Amino acid sequence: MAESVVEKLGRELEAIDGEYARDFAGHSRATRDLVQIDRMIERATAILAEVDEIPVAARSQELGGIRDTATQTLSLFRTEREAIERARNAGASFDKFAAEGNSANLIFARYARHFAGKDRSSRDLAMLGELVEDLKQIDKRMSSILLEGKGRKNADFERDRQTVRDNLAQYQREIDLIEKAQAGSNPEESAGILAGLANTQFAVYQVHFAGEPRVSRRPALLMRVVASLKKVLFRMTALREKGLVAEFHTKNIDIVTDRLKTYENELAEVRKIRQGTAMTTIMGDLGTAANKLFEEYRANFADKPRTNVEPERLGNICDKLGEIRRQMIEMSWAEDNEMNAKNLDIVNNQLSMFESEYEAVVRAHTANAANA
Repeated sequence: MAESVVEKLGRELEAIDGEYARDFAGHSRATRDLVQIDRMIERATAILAEVDEIPVAARSQELGGIRDTATQTLSLFRTEREAIERARNAGASFDKFAAEGNSANLIFARYARHFAGKDRSSRDLAMLGELVEDLKQIDKRMSSILLEGKGRKNADFERDRQTVRDNLAQYQREIDLIEKAQAGSNPEESAGILAGLANTQFAVYQVHFAGEPRVSRRPALLMRVVASLKKVLFRMTALREKGLVAEFHTKNIDIVTDRLKTYENELAEVRKIRQGTAMTTIMGDLGTAANKLFEEYRANFADKPRTNVEPERLGNICDKLGEIRRQMIEMSWAEDNEMNAKNLDIVNNQLSMFESEYEAVVRAHTANAANA
């Protein structure tokens, strides 16, 4: 059967999106190939031109969606090309600053997946607090790099730091809004909100710890889950003491109490095995865990139509790889290790690609739903 125009152009768009994710997203712009990005701009321009040859009245909704996506893609590539040229002229400090910019972008992507447009009453405040602290540290390091410039102004660097500060202020405001949304207007509503918050923590445990090797798990993440559940349990118990005797609430208290015991025992086991394992061994196990996620991505997402894959599963891969990245970075502060440094570079590039792909998958699902 002959391939339709929509299928052909859609396939071409996915191909150049994939090339961008593979060869540009997360890489140092100072090292990127201008000839390659120029070819990609030409391909995106050709897709747009082919759609525009068809009269507007004769275009299907699918073609209209392809035109919109091609326009966005072309704008992204042109912006990237300009950034690459600027990077080549920015001097030796660019790579250090770019690394901080990439870390900030990964935080922005995680925030978008977990908080933007979501019901505030169900959000994980401890996760958002962690993102806020991470952005504060990035802001400090960016400021230090700017000071190293000995007074020389770099408009791109200043603009990137301001973006970090703007997002930091937004996230801090969001914490206040989430706290208000999670208060509840009456005991029954509060009990329902608390049940949802407990389920959120159960999900974090399921994604990051259930069935995973303890040696590659981050103790601080499980400590965060335990601390969050203790707060939930405290509020649940307070509601009961104030007179809420609903059966569902009593059952939820029992469930949270039981899970807390399980998670605290697991935390002790994770700490024990980490303390008894050499750091170089943990580094190697983190690399193995990352490879497992790369294989999961290849098996479930590579070369598959974006409308046929699961955004939630890809989001979980991003979260789990982000945890591995965090541990690799923390270990690099304690010990220089060539293997860990190489693995971290690979993880940085792959995670940036996965986050870009997640956004593309969500766009594809949204467009598909609109055209249904």
